[in-house]
Amino acid sequence: MVEEGLGEGSFGLHDVCQGKSYCIRKKFFENRFWIGGKDEWIVVTDKRCSMNLVNLMDGHTVPLPSFCTIDGVKINKDYDLEIVLDPYARQLRHVVLCRTPSSILGHTAIALFDDGFIAYTRLKEMAWKLFVHPTEWYGCLRYFPEVFLDALVHKGRLVAVDEEGEIFSWDIDNHRKYPLRISKPDIHAFEGCNEEVFYFAKTPVDELIVISLHGHGPRLYSPSCRVLVSEHNRFEQIIGMIMHKFDDSDGTWQPIRRVGHGQSLFVGLNCPFCGAWSGVKHNSVYVASLADNDVMIIAMGSEADSGIEMQDYPIRDGCRLLDGHSIRTPIWFRPKRPSTRRIEDIPSGFGI
Repeated sequence: MVEEGLGEGSFGLHDVCQGKSYCIRKKFFENRFWIGGKDEWIVVTDKRCSMNLVNLMDGHTVPLPSFCTIDGVKINKDYDLEIVLDPYARQLRHVVLCRTPSSILGHTAIALFDDGFIAYTRLKEMAWKLFVHPTEWYGCLRYFPEVFLDALVHKGRLVAVDEEGEIFSWDIDNHRKYPLRISKPDIHAFEGCNEEVFYFAKTPVDELIVISLHGHGPRLYSPSCRVLVSEHNRFEQIIGMIMHKFDDSDGTWQPIRRVGHGQSLFVGLNCPFCGAWSGVKHNSVYVASLADNDVMIIAMGSEADSGIEMQDYPIRDGCRLLDGHSIRTPIWFRPKRPSTRRIEDIPSGFGI
C-alpha cells in the first residue's frame, strides 16, 4: 500500500507460490490502511483509530471497539493514529489479530502503542483493557521506555517482547496485575550488525518461539509523519537469524534450527502462521520485507545464517503495481476457507 493509492483503496498483492504480482482496488480500503491481520481477515483503520476487521474474500466487516472504552483515553484528532492519556500522547503502531471472527469464540486482538502501552480486546467484552506496565514512573504515570515489537496469547496469558528482547507475561483476566518477567533467550549479536528485530510465533504443535533478526538498519531513515511504516523492521541488509523455543515446564529458552513437520514460518505485521505449499521452500522463515516490497526467505539449517535470499515478483501482463512511497509495512494474507463471493483477480494465496 502506497501514499498515492490510499484515497482510492489500492494495494498490491504478491502471490508467493506463483511468483506473480497484482494491483487491487477495493472500496472498503478507501482512506484506510491495514495495521494487522490473520488468515483472510485484515485489521483496517482510518487516521482516527476507527478500526474494523475485514474479510478480504467476501467483504464481511466486524467493528473493533473504540480506544475511548479505556478509562481516561481520548482520541487525538489533531494527529493520526494517536490517543491521549493524562495528558500524554501515544501512537498506535500495530494490532495483533490473535483470533478472527471466524472462530467459534469470536475475535481476539492486541493493540501495541509506543512508550510500551499495550491493550487487549475480545468479542465478549466489546472494550479494550489497558495492561499494567512493567515499570512505573512518578507514581501514577505508567511509563515504559521501550517499544513492544510483538505480542501473542500463549497458554491463556498475553506475552510481549520489547526492542531489547525482554519478554513479559500478563494474566489476561487480571490485566491490572503487574506482569511476570520471563527469562530472556541467550541471543548473541552477529558481527557487524547494528539492528535486531524480534517476532513471536508458534510451532505447528503450539510451542512459543521467538525469532531474532539481525542486520544493518538504514543509514538515513525519515519516518512518515503518520508513523505508518514501522522503523523497527527496515533493513538494508540481513546478516542472520536466531530462533528459540520456550519450555513451559521450566521457563527456559532453547535454540532451534527447524520449524518442524516439514513446514515453513511466515512472520510480519500479521499473526504468524506455519504451512507447506507448492512453490514454498520447506523449513524456512518468510519475512514480509520493506526492501522494494520483496519477501525475505531465510533457510534454516545447521547454522543460523545458512541461507538468506530476497524473492522479487514480475508484473503480470495488464496489471501494474503501485508506484510511490510505501506507507504500510507488508503483511501476509492466507485465505483458510472458500468464499461464496469471489474478489476479482485475487489468486489463492499471497503476501501483501
